[in-house]
Amino acid sequence: MMIHITLVLSALWISVAFAVQPIKVQGSEFVNSVTSQRFQVIGVAYQPGGSAGYMPQTGVDPLSNGTTCLRDAALMQKLGLNTIRVYNLSPSINHDMCVSIFNDVGIYMFIDVNSPLPNESLNAGDPGSSYDATYLERIFGVVEAFKDYPNTLGFVAGNEDINDATSASLDPSYLRAVTRDLKNYISNHSNRTIPVGYSAADVRPLLVDTSSYLQCALNSSTTDPSRIDFFGLNSYSWCGAPPATSFDQAGYNILVADFANTTVPVFFSEYGCNKVEPRVWDDTAALFSPAMTGVFSGGLAYEFTEGSNNFGLVNISANGSAQFRIDYDNLQAQLNKLNISFLESSNATATALTPATCQSSIIGNSGISNNFTIPPVPLGGQDLIDNGVTNITNGQLVQISQLNVPMAVFDSNGVQLLGLAINPLPNDQSNTPSGQNTTGTAPSGSSTTGSGATPSATKSAGARMAMGAWLAWGLLGSAMVWGL
Repeated sequence: MMIHITLVLSALWISVAFAVQPIKVQGSEFVNSVTSQRFQVIGVAYQPGGSAGYMPQTGVDPLSNGTTCLRDAALMQKLGLNTIRVYNLSPSINHDMCVSIFNDVGIYMFIDVNSPLPNESLNAGDPGSSYDATYLERIFGVVEAFKDYPNTLGFVAGNEDINDATSASLDPSYLRAVTRDLKNYISNHSNRTIPVGYSAADVRPLLVDTSSYLQCALNSSTTDPSRIDFFGLNSYSWCGAPPATSFDQAGYNILVADFANTTVPVFFSEYGCNKVEPRVWDDTAALFSPAMTGVFSGGLAYEFTEGSNNFGLVNISANGSAQFRIDYDNLQAQLNKLNISFLESSNATATALTPATCQSSIIGNSGISNNFTIPPVPLGGQDLIDNGVTNITNGQLVQISQLNVPMAVFDSNGVQLLGLAINPLPNDQSNTPSGQNTTGTAPSGSSTTGSGATPSATKSAGARMAMGAWLAWGLLGSAMVWGL
């Protein structure tokens, strides 16, 4: 009897699934939709393999390999991250395993809807030529693939489209059109509202007017679907450590002033200048300090996987083994200093804001268009918005039974981490820094490897165990009744 019960209970512990709580936009802050706590983006850009990691014709994109995601999620969890930004995704590939792994460890996702392949992004030099039903079918397919995952934080409708005089004149109205179409599609086909926003190049003369153009409200309507829900900034102005670079020298004081009146969340959608190596991440300390958190909602360090540009936190070998770069250690040290309770405190004023009305007077002389006539939905596009796209792959969470990382992983000194595994969190928790460093030599559970997470929650950390125990005793009773 006891052998049967043990096997049944072991299977039960594997099968209990939890989901993170969706994040919503409230004024200029991201907010947990259940707890109402402020959500600060503590994240990393994630594009393993770079451009070679996106081969939809062979079923390969950044979230297609569950074993790779298991390794990376374990390392991100120990680093203390709660968000990834993922580029170049195929709507026809199944992402359930990867997304479920990141969900299990309390990590959310910003999903870029575009890719560099033909018909999968706007032509910044001639947006009208690429804004058609074929393009809309592509981006709506991405929505279908990710809308049902609770850890989908938002969709990025464009990345650095506005970066010179030509694009400043031509692209803003088309970016609002794409935002409108995505939000209307989500409204018609998703069971929850998912934020849609834009990621801007750090071209300072264009930055403020770009933000003003994209976040104002047409006809003073706060429900205007062409208005972005968040504004990301790819910022690389902080290079090195003080005294070579400081808050003011990096222009962070100007950014805080420029975005002081934002009515949507603003965050660094990429950051981490590498002109001075290794990076010490003093910009991270500044970003999450009181000097910035009143305006900014965190940021995404660039980037997790090392390519050929020395921006990576982790080197990946052809056999799947991984080794930390010094940048990983230094970023972890900065994140471990964060005051999570402070970061989760909401600002009542920031969550109750009214956007400016779209009119030419809100745009300066940067060259950004001040024409707020938004292009109509292209031929065939409205049918897609109303009736949905066909041949879709709807993502859904699946059970994760494999927690241990099968590849070898080494710290920055070349010492192997033993017993590396993900640590699934209860369903009301997102990942946060553990306060410990991740080093090799020690088995899983030793204090030198870190606990992987000190979760942010409204329930106790034993919620998962409590539910599992309750179900287990129920099943045990059934087993006794049936005489197993």
